[in-house]
Amino acid sequence: MWLGLSLSEERDYPMKVGVQMTGYDTIRYAIVSADTVLDVKARMSGANAMLYSIQRRIPVLRVPVPEDGSAVATNSLIEPLKRVAIGIKQVSCDVDSLRVKLAPRSSRTYVPQLDEVNFTFNEQYGLYGEAVMTPSQVTLYGPAESLAAIDEVHIAAANLRDIKESGTYTLPLDPVWENYPDVHPSCTEVSIYLPVEAYVERDFRVPVRVLDADTTVSYKLYPEEVTVRAWVAQRDLNNAPDFVVSVDYSDLFQHDGILTPQLMEFPAYVRPRYIYPHEIQCVVIR
Repeated sequence: MWLGLSLSEERDYPMKVGVQMTGYDTIRYAIVSADTVLDVKARMSGANAMLYSIQRRIPVLRVPVPEDGSAVATNSLIEPLKRVAIGIKQVSCDVDSLRVKLAPRSSRTYVPQLDEVNFTFNEQYGLYGEAVMTPSQVTLYGPAESLAAIDEVHIAAANLRDIKESGTYTLPLDPVWENYPDVHPSCTEVSIYLPVEAYVERDFRVPVRVLDADTTVSYKLYPEEVTVRAWVAQRDLNNAPDFVVSVDYSDLFQHDGILTPQLMEFPAYVRPRYIYPHEIQCVVIR
């Protein structure tokens, strides 16, 4: 009878509660110091107290770190503390707050490299404009000495084949940070948007300009025009692209009057293929 009364009677029992700080940005910040155990007095029955002692492990309370990252008042934890063990009716403690100190990790920002990714387009299709990567930069957080050893961040090797329409591709980063202790990335993958258009091949007759010509003499080009073959996006077929093809007069006497025409300017929406003829003759008339 006495044992039954003792087990049913409620008393204050000392209890240790483990503390785990949560809710902070573990990538950008590291805990420098924090309270990990809280001594409390828990009012419970003798039976529940005995059950708690038999478990031989202390319960753990997860405590969200406040925005200022400094301290958490213990009186705000009364209700969560009641739930760490069965049968707790009331909780009190002599400590007014739990302390935590966060420190920002060192960081370094990188532009992910695309050199290990191969894009292959379907025949007569191609990139229209520039690819857009999101995010455009990746930040690594961790010890300064580890970050100093990481020169580049690459997108993991991939082969994207038979592309024939615009689309977004999600690609993982090569996890170079895993080779260093306590280094964390701001993201582990990026998205690449490829604007794609169908192209058709067209020829354009373009007059040849002579750069830095001697104004005291006359000259004649054979031929005076060249053919520029280029791919043009179907949506731009009604446009009249402007090309600039030129030869350098200073090369005239070094190559016996044979000059190589160069494409100097062309619209962004075309993709030049080649110039024909590859060589032209310049005759100086004195």
